[in-house]
Amino acid sequence: MSVADLLLAPSKMQIHETKKDDVLVLSVQGQLDTLTAPQFEARLVALIGSGERRLCLDCAALEYVNSAGLKGFLVAAKDLDSLGGKFVICDLAPAVRMVFEMIGFTQIMTIVPSRAEALEWLAAQPAVT
Repeated sequence: MSVADLLLAPSKMQIHETKKDDVLVLSVQGQLDTLTAPQFEARLVALIGSGERRLCLDCAALEYVNSAGLKGFLVAAKDLDSLGGKFVICDLAPAVRMVFEMIGFTQIMTIVPSRAEALEWLAAQPAVT
């Protein structure tokens, strides 16, 4: 299992990457805001561009997200959808979940309570061809 850590805007946000079978788990920690959002979005787009088709975004340690940060989630979800990939978000803190609900993301994205449930959901999805 390979683990890659990407540091974005020191002390503001980190992304920890872990591969589990054919799923790339991204653990987002800290604040996803106007400063960190461009790097977050670019990393997601690069991963999808390099062939990742099953992504789990674990947001257990995500403390804050604004509209700039939400755009990264939307871009990744749309890119993966167009390629037949799958994208799931898990473990949103109450304040972050409220933002997702207010903007309507809970209606258009798959969001589950835990990483274990996210991995189960992804495993139940048809293979990407």
